[in-house]
Formats: sequence, C-alpha cells, structure tokens
Amino acid sequence: MKNRLLMRMICLLCMCFMLCGCAAKPSAPIAGVTLPPVESKWTAPENDVNLDYSKVVMLYLPSLDGTRLVAVPASIQLSAARHHAESLCNLLLSFPGTDTTVSLGEGVLLRLSETDPVEISGNVATVNLSASALRLSHEQLFTVGQALANTLCQFGDLQYVNVLIAGVQPGLDIAATLPAGCFQANTREDLSTLWARASAPKTAARRALTAALYYPAPAGKGILCEARTLSFEEISIPSMAETLLKAISAGAESLPNMPGCPDLMAYSVRIPEMTETGGKRRLVLYFDNDLNAALLESGVTRSVMMAALTCTMTTFLPGLDGIEVHIGNEHIQSLSPSGTYTGAGETIAFPDGLMQRKHFGGFLLTHCTLYFANEQGKLVSVSRPVPFYSACNPRMLLGQMMLGPQPIDHVTGLKGVLPQGLRDADLLGVSFQGDTMILNFSSRLQELCQGMDSGAESRMVYAMVNTLAELPGVKKVCFYIMGRQPETFAGSIFLPGEFMPNLNIVE
Repeated sequence: MKNRLLMRMICLLCMCFMLCGCAAKPSAPIAGVTLPPVESKWTAPENDVNLDYSKVVMLYLPSLDGTRLVAVPASIQLSAARHHAESLCNLLLSFPGTDTTVSLGEGVLLRLSETDPVEISGNVATVNLSASALRLSHEQLFTVGQALANTLCQFGDLQYVNVLIAGVQPGLDIAATLPAGCFQANTREDLSTLWARASAPKTAARRALTAALYYPAPAGKGILCEARTLSFEEISIPSMAETLLKAISAGAESLPNMPGCPDLMAYSVRIPEMTETGGKRRLVLYFDNDLNAALLESGVTRSVMMAALTCTMTTFLPGLDGIEVHIGNEHIQSLSPSGTYTGAGETIAFPDGLMQRKHFGGFLLTHCTLYFANEQGKLVSVSRPVPFYSACNPRMLLGQMMLGPQPIDHVTGLKGVLPQGLRDADLLGVSFQGDTMILNFSSRLQELCQGMDSGAESRMVYAMVNTLAELPGVKKVCFYIMGRQPETFAGSIFLPGEFMPNLNIVE
C-alpha cells in the first residue's frame, strides 16, 4: 500500500516538472490571416472616354391599320454624359417599322432640325423637326407628336413633349390658329380618339390646354421651363398671348427659388398683335417704359425676360416665327446678356426686331442634382440650374461641386465637400463601364485631402458618388489616383473597389 502511494507521488512530481518546462518554452508565433488585395477590373481613364452604354427601349410606332401606337422593343446606344432624348428621337424617326407596325410619317422622311434639335428643361422636352415634316397632314403630325411623347416619357424623367417644325409651332389646323399644346404619354386610348379630342372645334367658352411656360432663372442665368394647364377664354392669337403673359407674371408653381416677375399685363399698353413682315409672322407686344424699372426691381434682366417671352410664345402659339417687343418708345433690336452661362457680354442682334427661339438657345437651363453638407454633418440634395445640354455630363457635375454652394441653389446655408483648390484639370479622365462611373484624379486631390477628418472624407466620397448616381444608368463609382486605386484619400475611407450611393448620411 505504501509502495503504491509512493509511486503516485513520484508520478505527480514528474508531471509538475513537465508542465513547468512547457510554460518556460517560448510560444511559437501565430501566422496572421490577411485578405487578398482588392483588384479593380477597370482601367483608369486618361481622358473622357467610353461613356456610351446599351439599353433596350420601347419605340412607339403606328399599327398597320393606323388605329393605335404599338410599343416595339429596340436596342440603342446611349451616352452617360448626355440626356437620352435626342438619341431616342433619332432612332424613332428613322425606324423602318416591323411586321405589325409602320414607320412614322407614312413615307415622309422625318429628321430632327440641325438647329436646337431637342431641348430639355425640367420634365419638358421640345423636339424641333426639320422642314420636311411640313409635308405631313395635321393628323399625321399629331400621330408623330404622340409617338414622340410615348417614347420620350417612358423613363419618367420627362412628362411633356412639344413638337416644332423648323422652330415654329405648326398647330393643328390649316389656318395655324389651334395650338397643339404639350403632348403627354397616352398608351391606353386609340389614335382616332386622341385626335378627335385635340382637334375639336374651338367654339367652347373656355378651353384647357397644357402650355410650356418659360420663366427667368435666378441671378439672370437664363430661363427654366414649367408645363401648366391653362384655361383660355378664346382661341385667338391675341387672347391666348394675354393668357400666357398672365401665367408668366404669376410666377412658376413648381420651380424652386425663382425670382418674381413683374405683372406684365399691368405694363401692357396695347393688345398683342399678329403681323407678317417679309414672310415672317410675328407677335408684337407693347409695354410701358416703366417695365424697365420693374424688371430692375425684380432682379430680372431684360435679356432673360425677352428669352422667356420668346420661348413661351413660339412654343405654344401656332405659326409664330418670333416676337417683336416695344418698351416705351424703344423698339428692341439687340440685347447684351450679362449673367448667362454662355455668351455673356456678347450682343445679340435681331434683324427687323424679330426675336426668334434660335437667338436664345444658350439661355435654356435645367436643374441638376448636387450634394453638399449641412452644419450637422449630413449631406443635402441640392437643385442647381445649369445649361440643359451639359446637365448629364459627369465632368460638369463635378465641376459644379468644385464651385461649392451657390446663391442660385434651391437650398442655401450649406458647405462644400470637395477640398478647396481642386480644379477641373485635376480630373484626368472619366469613363463608364457597365453600371460604374470611373474617375481618375491627379495626385493633387490626395494632397489636398491631408488633414481631413473621417467625417469630412466620408462626406466628400459619398457626395461625389450620390451626385453621379443621379445620372441614368450609373449605380456605382470607382476612384483612381494617377491610374491606380489608392488605399485612401485621407486615411479613413478604404477606397479600393466600387462605391454605391449612401442615403444613410443624407438628410
């Protein structure tokens, strides 16, 4: 028994020595587990390239019997830097038809005008056809207008379409007195029903029509469009012109941050007149000399007011080549815009005093969406009026962000998110691949970000991502510096890979 107890004690003692030896041994290092570096599948652009993408769209063409419009799927190349409307129009007008549809125009070759072919402002598109469309009957032209509206409005960003021929509203009757107004998408009713309603006799005491109204934009930058249904007491050119003047004077209903217009009818001294000189039909407007002071008090420049009047009248009133304006004893024959994005300081001359749409192409604006920061560190979506032809250009949008918040924005009191001193030249290239916008900056961006805290870096990155994701087809954004994806801009945000919009930091 004693021997057995002794043996147990010896065994326990040996085990203690063994354990002490293990503890004294240095532990072997454990290999760290690391993730492979993120490999970008894109190539950094050195210029603005590869901005096109393919999309399946619906084209609305007349059925074989001409009773309705039929949706025909078609593949189209669109640009991530331009609005899709002009490309859709070109495809629709040239489409040959199918087994169940015929081409638009019934044998008349339809094209867009070479001058201002498609204008976009807000949710309104104005399509300007070439003079060949004059060969269409008024019912055929109505079918073309409805087909354009159904096709252009399918994505929801556009809701109204105007149709002009060589810059003139053709109207719906031979006498060019019945306006077409804005077309809207209608895929339910047949063409005969729509035509009968649009061309109904103009004998009603009041007639409701949707008109495209153009208003002076903030800071004299140009004009913005809003479509509105108006009641016209009489379908005559002078009476309709007065209704349009009243609507402009009342101000826009849906456009943000707009300056107030003077009461144009209060300064009108004669009923508007329709005259014809040298084969050109013009609407003549007469105002009191006090209109000049009223415009100055409202902060509306004379050139912008004339642009708004010209575009409103020529878009809606049939057969009108342009307008002629008299203020007091002055017959306006030239203007020198001062605050516009393009052409500021350049004199616009009007031969014989006739102001036409083509004179004011550089005045037309639309809103783009930008993101800036508020005092609470949240991003805020901001609408800013910019030239319509560049509103979808990613380089232009980033350039507007570099400018920082502006008085013309519909939200004020915000802070810029990009580092001060960043210039357009620091954006080396932009491209679009799949659904990803790829930006390649110079090393200067990274240098300007040094010292930026984590919140500021996050706001900068997601302000750019959220802004560019407003563009059609863009779902993600990828960043490069000098052709390589950096680890970070300022030390907090891991940049390799792609970024999707972040609405959690948007107020």
